[in-house]
Parts: sequence; C-alpha cells; structure tokens
Amino acid sequence: MSDTRPRTWLLPLAALSICGGLGVVAGALRARAILAEQGYGALGFSRSAYFVIRDELAAAATAGLGFGVLAAVLVVAGLLAARGDLSTARVARWPTSRVWTAWASLFGAVASTAMLLLVEREREWVAAGDIAFVIGAALALAVVLECLGRYARSAATDRARAHVVAALAALLVAYPALTWLCRDALTLGFGKLPLVSIGVALGASALVYALFWRNALAELEGRSVGAMAKPELLGGALGALALASTLAYTWLEPQLATPTLTAAHDYDVVLIGIDTLRADATSLYGPSLHGRDTTPNLRKLAERGVLFRNAVSQAPWTMPSFGAIHTGRYPHEHGGFALNGAVRDSEVLLAEALREAGYETCGAVSHTYLGAHHGFAQGYERYDASNALGHRAITSKAVTDIALDMLQTRDGRPLFLFAHYFDAHYEYMDHPESNYGDLYQGWLRHENDYENLLKNRQMVSAEENRWLIDLYEEEIAHTDREIGRLLDAVEKSGRADRTLIIVVADHGEEFLDHGSYGHTSTLWQEQLHVPLLVVPPGSKRSTRIDGVVETRTVFGTVLDVLGVDFAKSARARSLLAHVSPEGTEVVDPNAKAFSITWLPDSEVAWGKRMCVSSLREGRWKLVRHYTWEKTMLFDLDADPKELRDLSEAEPERTAAMAATLEAWTDEQKNRGSARKVQLDAEETRKLKELGYL
Repeated sequence: MSDTRPRTWLLPLAALSICGGLGVVAGALRARAILAEQGYGALGFSRSAYFVIRDELAAAATAGLGFGVLAAVLVVAGLLAARGDLSTARVARWPTSRVWTAWASLFGAVASTAMLLLVEREREWVAAGDIAFVIGAALALAVVLECLGRYARSAATDRARAHVVAALAALLVAYPALTWLCRDALTLGFGKLPLVSIGVALGASALVYALFWRNALAELEGRSVGAMAKPELLGGALGALALASTLAYTWLEPQLATPTLTAAHDYDVVLIGIDTLRADATSLYGPSLHGRDTTPNLRKLAERGVLFRNAVSQAPWTMPSFGAIHTGRYPHEHGGFALNGAVRDSEVLLAEALREAGYETCGAVSHTYLGAHHGFAQGYERYDASNALGHRAITSKAVTDIALDMLQTRDGRPLFLFAHYFDAHYEYMDHPESNYGDLYQGWLRHENDYENLLKNRQMVSAEENRWLIDLYEEEIAHTDREIGRLLDAVEKSGRADRTLIIVVADHGEEFLDHGSYGHTSTLWQEQLHVPLLVVPPGSKRSTRIDGVVETRTVFGTVLDVLGVDFAKSARARSLLAHVSPEGTEVVDPNAKAFSITWLPDSEVAWGKRMCVSSLREGRWKLVRHYTWEKTMLFDLDADPKELRDLSEAEPERTAAMAATLEAWTDEQKNRGSARKVQLDAEETRKLKELGYL
C-alpha cells in the first residue's frame, strides 16, 4: 500500500475544516454587522458585544459543520468509488480494517455533535455535560465497531462479513439520532461551550483514529517509521489543538465577558407581562366588570406593593406597547409600530442593559409579536417563544412551567425573568375550573370567530356580549392562577426579599364599549387603562398611586431600583419616584401620558389604517384622530366611559392640550419610519386569526 493513503484520508477532513472555517468567517461578518446595527461599540457594551460574537460564531460554525459532514461523506464516497473500493469483494473486507473502524468513529463523533447542536438550537446552547457525553459516545462507538470488526475478521465467508458491513452502515446512519435520544434520556445540564465541544470531539476522535492507524500500519510492509508517525502526529496535533482551544476559551471567557455596566444591588427582577388585560376586568381596583374576584393572586401581591390606579399604555396593541415597556421609549422612537414591524436593532432593550450589568437574562413569551423576528429576543441568554401558538391555544400553564424551569436552573448570577401571558387575548376559551359563561348556549358559542364577530357585531345582544366578557374573565382568572404558581416559586426561592416584581399589561380590550371588539386602532380607555403593580424588594406595605403614569416607565424603574446608571436622562423617571419614604403619594402636577397608534401604511384589507394620538393630564384626556380629522376631549372623572366630547364646551383647555399633543406627535413622526419585516405564511395566518390583519 502506498504512502499516500494517510494523505488521501485528509481530504474529507479538509472538506470538513473548509466548511467549518467558512461558517466561522460568515459568523464573524454577521456579528460585525449586528454590532454596527445595535451600536454596542458606541454604548461601550463589551459584554453584550462578546455575546453577539459568540452567538453568531456558534450558529455559523454549527451550520458550517453540518455542510462539512455532508461534504466529507461525499468526498469519502467519491474516493472509494474512484479506487474501486465499492466492489462487492472490497466492501466485504471493510470490517477487517481497523482504519475503517476509526473513520467511522471520527464521523460518528462529528455527526453526533452536529445533531446535538442542531436539535438544541432553540435552547441556544449545548450543555457543558454534552462535551463529555459526545466524547464518551464516540469512544463507545469505536468499541462497538471494534467488536463487530473482530467478529468480521473471524467470519469464515465474505457473506458473513457483508452482513456485518450492513450492520455497521445501519449503526452509522442511526448514530446521530441514537446519540440525541441517549442525551435526552440522561437530561444533562445546560452550558455554553458548543465550539469547544466540537473541537474536543474531533480531537478525541482523531486520537482514537491515530491509535488504530498505528496497529494497521505496523502490519504493512515497506513502511518507514516517519510514514507510520504521520497519523500519530496528526491525531496528536488535533488533540493538542482541541485542548489548547478549551484552555484558551476558559481563560478568555471571563475577561471578554466582563460587564461595563454595574448594578449597585444584586436584586432579582421578575417582570410579568399580561396580554390584553384591561384594568377594570381585574379585581385590583374593585370587583371586575361582572363583579368577580378575577385576580386574587395579583390582589394579594398588591397588598405589599405599589398599585398605580391610572397607568396608561403607550399603544393599544402588543408590539409597540411592549416595545415601550422594554425600551423606555415611545413607539416611534423604538420603531416597532407597524403591523408587520419590529423593534429597531439599534434600540437597547431592558434585557440588554441588564445582561451588560452581569445579569442572567431569561424570557418565556407566548405572542408571535414578541418573538425574535420582531426584535424582542435581544439581550436574552434564554428566550423561549415556543408558546406563540395562536388564538386557540391555552398557554399560561406552559409559560409558568418554562419560567419555573428558568428559576430553578439559574446559574448563580442575579436573574432577570420576563414571563409573558397571552390567554386573555381573543379568542376567549372556556376553562373547566370556572363556570362564568356556562349558561349561554346561543348562536355565538358556535360561531365565535373574530372576523365573524366583527362583521356581525350589530347582531350581538347584551346577553351574548355578557357571555364574551364572562369567557374573557375566565381567561383572566386562569392566567392569575398560573401567575400565582410563579409567585409561589419566587416566594420559596429564598430570594423573595431580594426580588423586584413588576406586573404590567400591554393594552386592554373593547366589548362594544364604543361599538366594536378587540383592539389596535383606537385609543379609548378600555384599551389604554391597564393594571400596573410594582413590588420593591422587601416591601411589606400597600401603597396606592392616583397620579397618571406611563407603562414605558417600567424600564427606568428597574434600572433605578437596581442602581444601573444607563441612559438615565433619556428615559422617564422611576415609577417609585411617585412614592415618598413614608409610603404616601408624591403628586406630580405636570404628569402626562402620551399614547399613539400609527398605521398609515397598513393594507386597506386589514381595516387598521388609522392614525390616532392621545394625551392624558390628570382627569382630562384629549384624543386627536388624524384619519377622521377630529379632536375630542373627555373628563374621565365625570365620564369614565368617554361618551361626552367636551372639546367645544372647553375650548381653552382643548386648545392648550391640543398644542402639547400636536407638538409631541410631530416630534414622534420625525423619529423615522417603522422598521418592517417579512411575514411568512404561518405568521400571517396567526396574525389574521388574532384580528391584526
């Protein structure tokens, strides 16, 4: 046998290396683009920049490795075919070669590593325990192959050996899946070293390969000592490279990940976001719309926190409202205000600021608008959007389960957890544990489709509308029970007194209050007045604040409580600035709340092409409807349902508030256009069912 055989073997490894290398280059270029988009350099967010680089390199290396495995297999098949090694006689003799056994071990390790990375992509990182598992699996595969090879060598006929070859081929085909199933059954831990796991697996497999080569080459005639050493040197070099990369990564990671922001207090933060929850449907401010205690767990939480009676959402639908909560900025400022939009990459979300300050950041969300596609995954180390399942799914239990897992598997750093609950959103589902709407058996029960509901809203009677609200309150009660489970876990965690808890809704919901259903395109109180509750770490007393506040102030509140000095002048002051040390309200005579829904570019067929802004000052609320060219003024103390327009009766107040609102609206419009993304067919379907499109 010629001395070129080891060098021929290098070709599949070269294919693997080239594809992996191209992946790393592509990842580096992508990371560079993201860093430019998100402005981490200008912000000085070195830790966040490190995470971006790490994430992109890992993802690109994973993709490159997958292509590399395929390329290497094709190269091997081509080499075997070119040399005639695919003949029946040759194939029958494969198991007698320990070289072939080592090849199988090498590619099995690579394939299993790629499989683990690809399957666990949604969880972002493969566990540190997976490194040991993949190495062990590769060695186990080598042992199995060696045993089968020994049997083949002792077999009397080529036919028996061919059976062994078939068994080996089946084993290799199934190996990645078997590796994954074993890994899943063992439920190993969770870590952040995918690139190192690849390097270690390849290096260990190469060393095993070299050991088999030594025995195989010793049996060949006419081989020099130097030729025999080449595989040993190759395996040793790869093993040393893997070990060096592991040591270098271990040494560099804490230095690269040093936070440039600091938190004065290591409090945990639990931010609970509830979708489509109008304030008067809770029992935080008295009985619900139908006189029920729909939120006993939140009411109990409010007994030791600060409850804001007049919290105003900055938008009447999910993306711009939660965008304001997570950035501290108005919808036009953060850019996520189109129905097919997304928060701008350059915006700093709360999770990004806290991650830069050394926090572990975790999120569990259940609305498609809060997915990574719309910019909300920025800054999260673990972000689970698997429960964004649409309008017929019941997801609160799953969200709580994921949040509890995130609490229980935290890594010791201070924790920021965002748990988002969706079930109060249309379509309202019946819950067996509640019987609020069980008596109604009319036509709407069987035709409760959102598009049908809007088209036939003139036919909806008071009884049927009551049934819809009953179902809505069932959803709220169900969500409250699941939030109660999360709050119980926080209480039992041992860090309850060092945890900041904030509960906030993104917007409300209309039930024919002004002639329609749903939300998105109007700024009535049933859509803008939302519950907002802040429980400072260690708080034991109840405080009620009557002053007007904006929900976007959640951003500044979290940073203020933690003592993180970031963009303080550019964000609204903390909600707790409204509370004196004695626990009484600090009245702000200049308090204002602005809201906006701005959809001039939405498709006509969507029925949402509205441009409206509003201003709240104390008891007074001004609404400027640009699409209808109409200005309305309401006294919410005397007219909480906004049925009497006082714009003509109060011309001076209307003019003064209109000037303030007009100036704010113009300034917002000059912030730039909405960032838009391409909606795929599945997301378009979900948004249409939810009533957005």
